[in-house]
Amino acid sequence: MLHIFKVSRWVSLTVAAFILTTPITLYAAGTEPAQPVNTSTVLPVSASERLVLDPGFGYQSIWEPLAKQLYAKSPVKAYLPTRLPDSDWNYYAITSNFLEDGYKIDVHKSALLPSAGSTLPSSTTSTNFGPLLFSLSAGKASTQGTGTILLQQKGGWNFYADAAAAGKETDKQQLIQAFAGATKFSVPFTDAKGTVQVTGSGTDRVYSAYWTYDNKTGYTFESRTSLADFISLLYSFRPVINLLNSTDVILLPLEQEWLMGIGRTTAFHSKMNQRTTLSSAPAIIKGSVYLPLKNIVQFIQGNMQYVPAENTIYFSENGYVNPLKLNLKTGAVYSQSKKVATISVQNKGGTVMVPLSLLRDQFGLKLSYNSSDKKVLLQYSSWFANYRAQEKATKSEATLTVLSQGGPPFIYENSRLGSTDSWTYLGNKPPQGYNSLKYTLYEVTIPLLPGANAFVYRDHANKTMIDSIPITAELSPADIPFARSGNVLYDALKMDLKLTSNDSKVWPSGYAEASSYVDLSGTILPGSSDFASLRLTYHKVNGVESAPVSFPVADNGSFAYRFKPDKGPGTYVATVYNPPKSLPKGDLAGIASFIVEIK
Repeated sequence: MLHIFKVSRWVSLTVAAFILTTPITLYAAGTEPAQPVNTSTVLPVSASERLVLDPGFGYQSIWEPLAKQLYAKSPVKAYLPTRLPDSDWNYYAITSNFLEDGYKIDVHKSALLPSAGSTLPSSTTSTNFGPLLFSLSAGKASTQGTGTILLQQKGGWNFYADAAAAGKETDKQQLIQAFAGATKFSVPFTDAKGTVQVTGSGTDRVYSAYWTYDNKTGYTFESRTSLADFISLLYSFRPVINLLNSTDVILLPLEQEWLMGIGRTTAFHSKMNQRTTLSSAPAIIKGSVYLPLKNIVQFIQGNMQYVPAENTIYFSENGYVNPLKLNLKTGAVYSQSKKVATISVQNKGGTVMVPLSLLRDQFGLKLSYNSSDKKVLLQYSSWFANYRAQEKATKSEATLTVLSQGGPPFIYENSRLGSTDSWTYLGNKPPQGYNSLKYTLYEVTIPLLPGANAFVYRDHANKTMIDSIPITAELSPADIPFARSGNVLYDALKMDLKLTSNDSKVWPSGYAEASSYVDLSGTILPGSSDFASLRLTYHKVNGVESAPVSFPVADNGSFAYRFKPDKGPGTYVATVYNPPKSLPKGDLAGIASFIVEIK
């Protein structure tokens, strides 16, 4: 079965010590649902191709129907932003058209909720919308004019302004500082040449950008929003490509935003173009911003339950992740049994209100409050995970490519072997349109065992499993080698190793099966390190490493050790080490590892 998608929060997963109620969906009662798309207007890709676009516009997004159309029908590779500008509480209305050599897209404000199908080029919906926010277009590359005032030059990009936009020195310096800050680490598209222009002033101010990768196709982005929104959108563009054509595994951030306002009883979800009715309006209480806890738990896709006997609320994020307990009388907040915070809880008309600080500190929400317009912006990030089904493996290792952010912030393993740190990775350049300073295409290699395996990836910080990919390995025991450590201190060490199970069967390599024990035997060949003994540790998969045991090496270099684990049936990983005080640095330095299945 093909794996479709999973979204997992990059936070610690702790087993809840309590039972929560039925999961609260992100858009529960009070949400104004978007109208369904007529799927017959969305052209499918080929029958054998499964389409996975960037989650910024290709998953649960106002852009999703149009993004699929652009992928299927655009005469040129399309680019879309993964962010949206401030619409000042209005809906977004998207209109689009295919051109002979490209496409054109306009995004307006709208007082009314447009139908999802109205975003498609084939739509005949009336375009009586509000002011234009920004436009996108692509077509044949052209020569771009330049402004009269040069603001910035970097990495093949030129930034200009006209006299109306930068005639005053203060306006000019403001633009110079803004673009210098934006390009401090990178230009918008590192492989492209581009021009940014600022024209006009006041309400007539227009920001525009043009770029081309090959001097054949040119892209234009024109914005009538704020300078900050223009820069944010420009840097958020990603190509509309099937990511599964570039990688085996997709592991990208899935970002959500909620706009709330002091005294407003609705919140606006920009990416979904939806409004949600709140149980109580955000408020300023004792000089601090307070938000309704119930609705915030909805936003972070968590669960919530009130226990009257304890006067306590239990709540979490992303299902049952990061469960917390809030005592409504004392304001004490507990994670498991540990007290992590004390807040001033407020009750507004029967609705529990909590301060912004609780949400920031415990759930990692990005929060901002603008006192001038009384807007509260909440940003929540999850992980979007998807993968391409793997063919049967015929080697002792599997190498998969993973498109993700730099780091790597993840740990990879074979489910049969657990967290052995036996995986390796190699960073490569990501697909065109993904900044290599932020994204990397990793080649990740894990060891395999005969039969069913699973490529597992976990959060690096807390070891939470994000997803797993089934891999069937058509291997024999002879295909599983002794895993040499590669330690440079053993470059001159030559050692023969052999495994013999309790039924006297000699196994051909570094994998053995037995009902009771396995005898490890071998010889340190002449000219190698002069070890008088060796040591061995082992662990059952996902278990604790044992203390090292020593066994002698004869004068002729031969040795033998009976490996008989006492943890019952299962898979064991054993490692042979150097004798004590035999190396200039460190004590235990692995030489080789082998695997034993106790039946």
